[in-house]
Amino acid sequence: MDISIQKVNSANSELWLVTAGTIQAHFSDQESAIEFATKLKERVESPHELPPEAIERMAKELGAATEEEAV
Repeated sequence: MDISIQKVNSANSELWLVTAGTIQAHFSDQESAIEFATKLKERVESPHELPPEAIERMAKELGAATEEEAV
């Protein structure tokens, strides 16, 4: 996922915009924007495990799809 930070000048102040995919978050200071973007990047890139039930369900669905294709 592409995560970016950019400075946005408004009429009254400067804002910092963090963009991640289609999500945008505004911050009043650069430090907060960087902290948010860094934490988001860590969470997105961290390993995620699927529950065993989800793995079993996916295996069954893939097996059924493979059997249908063989017919």
